[in-house]
Amino acid sequence: MEIIFKLAGIGLITSIVNQILKHCGKEEIASITTLAGLIICLLMVLDLVKNLFTTVQSLFVF
Repeated sequence: MEIIFKLAGIGLITSIVNQILKHCGKEEIASITTLAGLIICLLMVLDLVKNLFTTVQSLFVF
């Protein structure tokens, strides 16, 4: 449940920064910040998937 709040927080902060930068006319930097937020979220989810596979693997090892 904690990971959902972390992902939502990152998304919220990213969207606020994105809107501020677009309003200031910095569309390129806004796109980079959106991409950075997406990469951070994907790395967090990737770590969870790795832990899931490790747990499943340890379940079936004799």
